[in-house]
Amino acid sequence: MKLFLCFLVGVTLGSCVTVDYIPHIIKVTQRHHAIAVLPPKTTIERKIWMTDEKFDELTLKKQLQLQDQLIRSFNRRINEGKCFVEVLDLTSTNNVVLPAGYNEGRISARELCKQLNVDAVIESRVEILEPVSELSAIFFQQTTGTTLITNSFVFNGALVDSLGNIPIWNINTSLFGTIGSIKTLMQHKAIRRTTRNTPYNIKKNPYRNLYKKYLLNPESH
Repeated sequence: MKLFLCFLVGVTLGSCVTVDYIPHIIKVTQRHHAIAVLPPKTTIERKIWMTDEKFDELTLKKQLQLQDQLIRSFNRRINEGKCFVEVLDLTSTNNVVLPAGYNEGRISARELCKQLNVDAVIESRVEILEPVSELSAIFFQQTTGTTLITNSFVFNGALVDSLGNIPIWNINTSLFGTIGSIKTLMQHKAIRRTTRNTPYNIKKNPYRNLYKKYLLNPESH
């Protein structure tokens, strides 16, 4: 697997992106015509006031919101000419995925490729947590001068091909915010990074260079 792109930015907001992919990623993805975005396996911060039913309700709501935003982000890139595959809409995806028991682990991502009639699916895990409250962070900063993380957003995604036994592409994007950070902005940023760094965006390096090499000799890759 190839690996690229990791960085840390700023004092108040740290972020890191790592992308890993198989050596012949372009040869594989050039055969794809349609993909689906599966509902992200989502973990949110559980507040004291949440009952089990409310926690499950909010978790499912966030899961569907993330899935919808990922699909919308892909569609924007398609409209901009930065993504060459079609992406199945949310309703068509979930009409198959949810009854099949994907959330309960009763069916694999690879098996869903066939049921959805797509070439690959994107599965993911998301953690949205609040390690320290804003009030605690403010008090700690005033007394020690040290800044604490109040929000974290971690996204792990994988592209699973219908013909392969392992993911052909993986991404990890992590954002950590301190006092005043906004979770929704972190979420939007993580989703933009995810769709920008898929191998379907051949206008972005390293895929652009890999695509040029593929065009010179498609059979050698």
